[in-house]
Amino acid sequence: MEALLAKALSGEGFFAFPGVLLVRGPDAFSFLQGQCTRDLRRLSGPMGALFLNHKGQIEEAATLFPHAEGYLLAPWGSLEGLSQRLKRYIVFDQVELLALPLYRLVHADGREAIGESAEGAWPLALYPLYTLFKGLPLLSDIRGELPQSVGLLSLVDYGKGCYVGQEIMARTEGKAVPYRLVGLRALASGEAPAELSWAGKRVGELKRLEATPFGPLGLGVVRQEVPFGAEVEGGGGRYRLVPLPFEEATWSGQRSSG
Repeated sequence: MEALLAKALSGEGFFAFPGVLLVRGPDAFSFLQGQCTRDLRRLSGPMGALFLNHKGQIEEAATLFPHAEGYLLAPWGSLEGLSQRLKRYIVFDQVELLALPLYRLVHADGREAIGESAEGAWPLALYPLYTLFKGLPLLSDIRGELPQSVGLLSLVDYGKGCYVGQEIMARTEGKAVPYRLVGLRALASGEAPAELSWAGKRVGELKRLEATPFGPLGLGVVRQEVPFGAEVEGGGGRYRLVPLPFEEATWSGQRSSG
């Protein structure tokens, strides 16, 4: 598995996630435009999008693709979770949600596509480690957070008009946010998720912790005033804050000699 991880970190190969949602019908454009953070008028190829609640917090996320009948949504989480999130807001809209037996193909070099098969893909068990080293959060890492607190403000198109959570995004536009996504290097490993404290004060949350060839590494959302290099505690563990991506993202496949 370590050899495959090294290849993925070098930009080789792809991951395949089953289940893609087709959104179609006369109101497909207006419905999705009122749900996600991206302006569908700019959609010409794969585009990441967030689905927020009324507090501006992330509920779901997906990669959007144009389609002859409407739009394809490749979920970052589960197909069921994304479908249920959208169904909650369908009232009088003439829109249909159709699950298709297609795959979200995430290439290790950053490209995304839709495919009909997972043949040749890296094992999905490798994906959490790959994203961890690269500093790319999973949906479970960012759910319940504001986009700007987890480095995903690029997935918010300001000025596109009304959508769920837009009022909060407008209020916070251009303002500094108190939290940021950071890497956590375990000095003494604990459990995740867990609240993190620094100097006796709650400063954030350990979102994910993974066993790696370099010891336990994690992702957390921590207050801006906590500097890189600081040691935080939580969940029975102790961690040092480091910037993302982890320096091990350039790993060649050889174990550290340290």
